[in-house]
Amino acid sequence: MCAMVIPKAIQVPGGTMKQSQPAASDNFGDTPEPLALSSQLLAVWAKSRGLTDWLPLAQHALDSLSVAGRLFDAWLSTQVKQRWMERGLDPETMRVIALFLCSAHDVGKASPAFVAQHATLAERATAAGLTCRPMEELRDDRRALPHSLISQYALRNWLTDRGVAREQATALASVVGAHHGRPVTRNLMAEAANRPNGVGDEAWTRVRNEMLEWLATATGFDLLLLPGLPVLELPVLVELSGFVIVADWLASNTQLFPLRPTEMDGSPEPDMAERGNRGWNEIAMPPPWEPPPTDLPAADLYRQRFGWAPSASPRAVQLAAVDAARATDVGMLFIETTPGDGKTEAALAVAEILAARRGSQGILFALPTQATTNAMFERVATWIELQPQRPAEIGAWALTLAHGKARLNQAYAQLMEDFADFERRQPTTQDSSGISDEAEAAGALELCNSVVHQWFLSAKRRLLSNFAVVTIDQLLMSALQRKHLMLAHVALAGKVVIIDEAHASDEYMNTYLDSVLSWLGTYGTPVIVLSATLTAERRNAMMLAYAPHRADEIAQFQQDPAAYPLLTTLPRDDAPITSKQVVGRHLSRDIIWSWHPTELGGLVASVRGQIAEGGCALVIRNTVRDAQDTAAALAQAGVDTRLAHAGFIARDRADIDADLLADFGRDGSNRPFQSVVVATQVVEQSLDIDFDVLFTDLAPMDLLLQRAGRMHRHPRPRPPHLREARAFLLADAGVNDMPTPTGGSTAVYGAHLLLRTAATLADHGSVITLPDDISPLVQRALGQEDIGPEDWKPALEAAAATHHRLLHEQKKKASQWVLEPWDQADAQYRAEMGAWLPLANDPPETQMQATVRDIDPTLEVIIVPLTPDGAAAIRPPWLTEDPEGTETLDTSSLPTDDLAREIATWSVRLPARVTRFKLDGLVNALDGLPETRRWIWRRHPLLKGELFLPMKQQDEGGSTLVTEIAAGTTSTFLRYTPDRGLEVVES
Repeated sequence: MCAMVIPKAIQVPGGTMKQSQPAASDNFGDTPEPLALSSQLLAVWAKSRGLTDWLPLAQHALDSLSVAGRLFDAWLSTQVKQRWMERGLDPETMRVIALFLCSAHDVGKASPAFVAQHATLAERATAAGLTCRPMEELRDDRRALPHSLISQYALRNWLTDRGVAREQATALASVVGAHHGRPVTRNLMAEAANRPNGVGDEAWTRVRNEMLEWLATATGFDLLLLPGLPVLELPVLVELSGFVIVADWLASNTQLFPLRPTEMDGSPEPDMAERGNRGWNEIAMPPPWEPPPTDLPAADLYRQRFGWAPSASPRAVQLAAVDAARATDVGMLFIETTPGDGKTEAALAVAEILAARRGSQGILFALPTQATTNAMFERVATWIELQPQRPAEIGAWALTLAHGKARLNQAYAQLMEDFADFERRQPTTQDSSGISDEAEAAGALELCNSVVHQWFLSAKRRLLSNFAVVTIDQLLMSALQRKHLMLAHVALAGKVVIIDEAHASDEYMNTYLDSVLSWLGTYGTPVIVLSATLTAERRNAMMLAYAPHRADEIAQFQQDPAAYPLLTTLPRDDAPITSKQVVGRHLSRDIIWSWHPTELGGLVASVRGQIAEGGCALVIRNTVRDAQDTAAALAQAGVDTRLAHAGFIARDRADIDADLLADFGRDGSNRPFQSVVVATQVVEQSLDIDFDVLFTDLAPMDLLLQRAGRMHRHPRPRPPHLREARAFLLADAGVNDMPTPTGGSTAVYGAHLLLRTAATLADHGSVITLPDDISPLVQRALGQEDIGPEDWKPALEAAAATHHRLLHEQKKKASQWVLEPWDQADAQYRAEMGAWLPLANDPPETQMQATVRDIDPTLEVIIVPLTPDGAAAIRPPWLTEDPEGTETLDTSSLPTDDLAREIATWSVRLPARVTRFKLDGLVNALDGLPETRRWIWRRHPLLKGELFLPMKQQDEGGSTLVTEIAAGTTSTFLRYTPDRGLEVVES
């Protein structure tokens, strides 16, 4: 993986590394001479810096036009333009429309409500003959009339005056009204007509019309008005809105497009091409990925892209996936096969083929957890470096990792650190060889295909980067009504989207996912879905969301429930939906399962018995408390036991995962003779680890099979008595011998899915064969048909009724904020941006993640160890070089970046039972702790906004930390140890 960051153009010997500039972008020949503009227009300001600097509105309009031309030609993907052509929209016409809207987006700043904000610059407008009341008289108008609203009002009126139908004019004007991320609704539009003081008199109207006429001539938009503007449906308006925002943000960057002293007049710069080139070169926007077509044989394609040995051969499902991608214009492709069968490589190979056909800007790869996302980031980064064609001239494509702890990922942090090293080498120095450090850094850049680009680090811009590896909630938030949502849509419209572990989304999340899929289908975005345990019902629901116009075909589409591994293809065109069972060599495993009581003493005895003569056991409990209690009981019985769950600080969790991979992974060279790992769900998906025997709480069938997949996963010698894979399912016998899950299991998963899993297993028998039984078991357990013994039916029916009631409540809850899916039948009712995004709040990212996942709001804190007397903060004793020593930390000074990053890894989520119903009180209590309020640490960018939880050492030099949190009338006692993680201590 290459390591370099480009936050701006890189200076190299002999000049600046520039992106190629399409000739059309530099054509300003049609721009009127500055003298042609009225003195009133030239007196209106767009941006200011105190009393010293300003930027005229006319200049900002040309800056936006300059950026827009370059973005359209060198950044917007062929995939988007190709789809416009398929909809009958000529790309050159769309270019003209896009450039006009970008240049005209701030026309509403030519109004008293805006200009009066700066008294000195308002005097300039007044001196030019424009009436402008003082701000004291316009405050209400200012609040009610953001300039984006006046922009939409002005453009709509200008268009209707030129013969454009009112509805069509409203739709197009709504794009400029949305350029601050909040579309203008029709109710708000009425404010413009009702507030003449804020909008301005006829003189202001003339200035706005003059600006629009001028920009229409400069862009060629006036020529489109003659034959009549094309009708742009809502999805195109959404893309244009995102495009306008990108152009505006770049043109508004005063480092790229500087302000001028206030004593200078408002005439635009005479050499706009040079000003545009300077700004464009400085930002160094990466071009679309758009890989070239390849006719390499599939086996060679895999070997080259993934660095395989010449003798390595792809698996059958990998070959079949490439064949499907080459034979079909894919809309959706489902790749369903066992864990470890190469789905990731298949998805990336397919994505390259689809991107070459469509001209995609890049890839979004969505995964269920931060752990799986972190692991995938390095794999994707390495794959990008093996791409055969480098990005043209600019140096590299933009790569990002998107989740709440991305900056703590070592590989991601290293990319940013490498650029910091490059910056520290400035100004240029030379070594004895005569080669400058700067040249050496630039030479390293030439070896990179991907970089972490500064402009895409913002949460709202992440998805705009070429390659985004994200947690699934980042994708789900593309269907969450929120400010600047159109940026996510213009990003997704040009990409290939890969959804991994698709079965991991619950019904609540699926409400958001189905909305996303409806828009991806509308944009023609190729979607690749990966899963080991997807139901036919869910597969069909995803296809229906993506292609609702094919509802009848999808309803009639049936597959053999035993077909597995399976490829299902939904073409983008009208070709029929197809499915294919992939026949190939697979390691077949028989797993003998049986029920086991949950009583802790009996569980410990059984685990000890299974590994008495050697072996490695995995015990999975569904709650952290049960996992901690089980591990403690095993350790007390003298068993070598390790514990893994989400209640460890991030640093300890990473170390635990690394140790598990080293000892129990595919190439684990330190595999112990006899050992037990007790874990929660954290081992289901993110770790490729292998055990000899399994004990697990009952779980929904798809997750239970994932857990079973952690047993006898890789070929290796087994202890003689464990050569047969055995799984013991923890549940107690209830009425009619129906298994009764633990209370914690029912709280996590609900009784319905657990009982249906038990009933399916009862029908199936005591042997599960992987992979042959995966699909049949999942389809039955997660389906709707009657299953299980007759005397279990009452309990199954009662659990099902409760489950369906909860599903209805979940969907109702999700519908409050979910973006309405696109349906062509609604086009006439949803014809402008205000109807697309009626709600556009701007909540924190953590709140948005909680919204799309329907989880109890929890609280993440950073544990900071203190000495027993609480007098000093210390590094966690178990993380020091000398475990016997104490490393005191200075909280009264700003930490270094390295120390701040380390402190951030001491984060952990408080248990839900601690935060439930008292979250706000806990936040206030922690934020108001006197000892931490004085800490200068809080000012560091990596720690700003974090909550610190100081915990005292129980004994001097020890690794047990304790604290008491008081919130309202309740107190909670907490204990943390590196062996057990965070615990609630019962009083």
